[in-house]
Amino acid sequence: MIRSLAATLFALAVMCSLAVPAQANSIAISGTFMGTSTFTATADPAVFMASFSGSGVDSVSGAFTTSNTGTAIFSSSTAFTESGTFADIFAGGTLFGTFTGNGTLTGSTSTSTANVVITGGTGIFAGDTGQSTNTGTCTGTGLTCSFTGTYTGSITTPEPSSLALMLAGIGFLPLIRNRLARGRQAT
Repeated sequence: MIRSLAATLFALAVMCSLAVPAQANSIAISGTFMGTSTFTATADPAVFMASFSGSGVDSVSGAFTTSNTGTAIFSSSTAFTESGTFADIFAGGTLFGTFTGNGTLTGSTSTSTANVVITGGTGIFAGDTGQSTNTGTCTGTGLTCSFTGTYTGSITTPEPSSLALMLAGIGFLPLIRNRLARGRQAT
C-alpha cells in the first residue's frame, strides 16, 4: 500500500516538473489605426458616452477592424479621462479587453494616451492576454472627430504543451496504480 502511494506521488511529481518549464510566448506588437469617434452628451455636462469604429494594421497579425465604447469625463474644459472596452477583429480571430487613459483638448483637436489591457480572444487568439499603450489625435467639430493613432505593446500566448503534459500524466496515473496492484498480487 505504501509503495503504491509512494509510486503514485513520485509519478505525479515527475509530471508536474515536466510541465513547469514550459512558458507562455510573449510577442512584441505595434501598429496604426484610424477611424471615427462619436461622443454623446449625458445628463452630466462633464460626462460623454464615447464610441469609436475604424481599422488598422498590426505588425504581426495584419489588417483588422476595431471598435470601442466607453466614457470620457472632463475634469476641466481642456482635460479628460477615458475608459471602456474594445474589440479588434482580425482574419483569424478577435482580441478584446479594456482601456483607461487621459487626454487634452485644444480647440477642435484632442490628443490622448490610453493603457490597453488585452483580457482574451477568440480563434487564433484564444487565451491570449497582453497590454499596449495607444496614443492618438482626434480632429473634428461638434461631437464627431477623425482619429489617427499608433500603439506598441506585447501579447502573450499560452503554451498548450504545459496543459497537455499535465493531462497526459494524470491519465497515466490509473495505469500505474493498476500495474502496481498487479505486481503486489503476483508476490
